[in-house]
Amino acid sequence: EIVGVNWSPPFEGPVCLPEEVVEEYYDAYAVFERLMDKNLPLLERNDDSTEFGEMLRKYAEEHTWEHRLDPGEVLIFNNRRMLHGRNGFKLLNNNNSNIRKGRHLVGCYTNMEDTLSRYRVLMRGKEGVDVREVLNVGNGTTIIP
Repeated sequence: EIVGVNWSPPFEGPVCLPEEVVEEYYDAYAVFERLMDKNLPLLERNDDSTEFGEMLRKYAEEHTWEHRLDPGEVLIFNNRRMLHGRNGFKLLNNNNSNIRKGRHLVGCYTNMEDTLSRYRVLMRGKEGVDVREVLNVGNGTTIIP
C-alpha cells in the first residue's frame, strides 16, 4: 500500500540501484512521469505502445488543473495533498513579439496548525461564523469551546 509519494525531479540525486534493475527503474520512472505531465512526448518503445502512451496522457489531462494567476492573486494549497508545479511562459508586448522580462513569484510554507489558528482569530466575532466548526488537522476534531 502506497501512503505517500515525494517527487521532485530537480532535486533528485544520483540513482543508487543494482545494475540489473536500472533499466526497469527508468521505464517505470518514465511511465510515472507521464501520468503527472500531459505535455511530455509519448514513450518511445520498440513495441506498439501508442495506445499505452495515449492512456497515460489522457490520465494526466483528466487529473490536471491549470490556472493562470492574475496580479495580486494567491494560490494556497496543502503541500502534502497536491502535486504541483509551474509551466514555462512567454511574455508578449503590445506588438505580440517576445520581450525579455522576468516574473515575480513568491512562495512560502506555513504550518497548518498556525494557519488554522490565525484563521480562527480573524474569523472570531464575524456574523454567521462559528470558529468551533473549523476542523483540526489530523483527527478532524474541533476546538474546545
